[in-house]
Amino acid sequence: MSKKVTYHGRIHTSSDAIILLEACRLGLLPKLRQRLAEKERQLVKSGSVFVWDEHEAGMRRWTDGKLWSSSRVSGRFLIYHEMEGKHGRG
Repeated sequence: MSKKVTYHGRIHTSSDAIILLEACRLGLLPKLRQRLAEKERQLVKSGSVFVWDEHEAGMRRWTDGKLWSSSRVSGRFLIYHEMEGKHGRG
């Protein structure tokens, strides 16, 4: 499995998110460079955070084969919950 989770944990504040993005920009944490392959999708679980550059990775939307709820605003974040079921739209 070649790809890595950028971070594992919770992002509580905007400052947490900025620190994570800056660490990726500086090369201290890994960014996704392309979509996850089928076998790599097992990396997607509670607490897994993936960072990617839309243009660099050619990914505008996240797809992982799981079924996700509609987004909900929580402060300055959009929150999604994994839904019951085998496969989502992406």
